[in-house]
Amino acid sequence: MGIGGAGVSALARVYLARGDEVSGCDAQASETTAELEDAGIAIEVGHDPEHVLGKDLLVFSGAVREDAPELVAARSMGVEVKTRAEALAGFIAEADSIAVGGSHGKTTVTHMTGHILTEAGLDPTVLVGDGSHSRAGGSRWLVAEVDESDGSLVMHHPKRAIVTNIELDHTDHFKDVDAVRDLFEKFVSALPSDGVAVLSADDERTRDLSTPARRVTYGFADSADYRCSEDRPFALQHDGHELGRINLRQRGRHNISNATAAAAMALEVGVSFADVASALEHFPGAHRRFEFLGLFQGAAVYDDYGHHPTEVRATLQAARELRHRRLIVVFQPHRFSRLAAFLQPFSRSFEGADRVVMLDVYSAGEDNPTGVTARDLASQIPGAIYAGSFERVREVLEGLVGPDDLLLLMGAGDIRKRLGDELAQKI
Repeated sequence: MGIGGAGVSALARVYLARGDEVSGCDAQASETTAELEDAGIAIEVGHDPEHVLGKDLLVFSGAVREDAPELVAARSMGVEVKTRAEALAGFIAEADSIAVGGSHGKTTVTHMTGHILTEAGLDPTVLVGDGSHSRAGGSRWLVAEVDESDGSLVMHHPKRAIVTNIELDHTDHFKDVDAVRDLFEKFVSALPSDGVAVLSADDERTRDLSTPARRVTYGFADSADYRCSEDRPFALQHDGHELGRINLRQRGRHNISNATAAAAMALEVGVSFADVASALEHFPGAHRRFEFLGLFQGAAVYDDYGHHPTEVRATLQAARELRHRRLIVVFQPHRFSRLAAFLQPFSRSFEGADRVVMLDVYSAGEDNPTGVTARDLASQIPGAIYAGSFERVREVLEGLVGPDDLLLLMGAGDIRKRLGDELAQKI
């Protein structure tokens, strides 16, 4: 259920690849459901209790309500029912697994790690949160993105783990950053003593995590076991010895850090540096992570999933590395709870953009008890334009954007679907 979502669709592909009969349903058809149908999965649009007839297992996404017809029917019929997180935990437990978590960067690091292992011939199963780059491999290796947003992180018991950073993001679930750190502490403390924990040396909360596994640190810090440089191609050192340089196409300091995390884990499991460097040089990039879409009125259009002040700053820094006349950002805030908690940090995160155009908040089904609005954020950003609707944003951009500008669309809501894909002309 919810088979069109990134997490459940990835699991469906793995079930199918291992020989199971797979079907699914979702509230609406999408590009993802069409791809799954082409792969041989029967998909229904809408909900009906008859969907579970003859089934052995029902897996459902977190977006599905507990009173959904299929769930009620499955439980009354004795069909096994698992959340997406529980199903993922099962795959992780039975595989030679690498789990990738952290407040930011985990999708890219998961994809990078899986890409390196794939290019090195290890044929891993890779479950990436961007919904586009998961693969079902034929070996016991598995690389999976694991999510802290709802506390389900501690369900997962991998042999190895990467933690990129720890920061407060999901304020609808965590009261403060200490609660987030405690969750990650529980996660890495459950790693086996013969496992590996690859931890960021640049993030204090991550660096100080306690684990029985062998600790390996990475980053720009002098103390990092795997240390990267900021120049390009960037140098990678291990215990003070330079292994070589890596020519990474993805822009931004944060992506050098992401690549170093993936490289460190790959090297720890026996992949050669030559294979690591070659794979990262040809890494295609993750979906919706500073992804080039095309052109609009002579301006290059990029799309990014960033929805937290830290992610906004990092993506703008990456955008400024590209040649452009002006950097114009269209931002769609995601969740009222996040906007209310980070209103001031958000207002400071757009420094470096020449113009900011603000869409209304994508609520993700949340109520708005504080009354905060996207207009409030726009009013605190110098020169920002509050547009509100997609129709108004298009009007603003038609009069604003010109040749050689860089137009960056940002947000975790429906900005890509409702604006980016329509706006950008492919080249």
